[in-house]
Amino acid sequence: MSIYAEKIVMFDGDCSFCDSTVNFLFDKNTQRTLYFTSQQSELGMALLEKNNLPTDLNTIYFYSKGNVYEKSDAFFYIAKELDGRWKYVSLLKYIIPRLFADWCYDRIAKRRHLLLGKKDSCRLMTKEEQQYFLL
Repeated sequence: MSIYAEKIVMFDGDCSFCDSTVNFLFDKNTQRTLYFTSQQSELGMALLEKNNLPTDLNTIYFYSKGNVYEKSDAFFYIAKELDGRWKYVSLLKYIIPRLFADWCYDRIAKRRHLLLGKKDSCRLMTKEEQQYFLL
C-alpha cells in the first residue's frame, strides 16, 4: 500500500469528542503536516492491519513515517506538529511517566461519549481542507 501522507491521525469516526479533537488539531496545524482518517475507514483499517494493531475506538493512533504510536505516545507526537505554545505539550512526554500518561488517557477515552456523545454530523470542509481528510 502506498501512503503519500507521512503523518496520519487515526481516530474514532463516530465520536463527537474525537471529532472536536480532530477539528482542534486541524486548526492548530497551519503547516498542514497532519492528515486525518477514521479507524473505520478503508485506509484506517488497512494501516492498522498492516501494523498488526486492533481497531480500538478507545485509542487514537498516529502513523508517522512507517511507525504507529498509540494513546499518550500518539498524543505527544501529534502535539509536536501543532502551532505556537501547543507544540510544547509534547515535552510532557519526558516529564510524565508513560504508564501514568496512558492511565490518564484511558480514563478520558472511556468517558468520551459521556463528555460530548456521538456525532450526528461532520464539519463542513472547504476544498482545501478536504485533501487532509483521507478515506
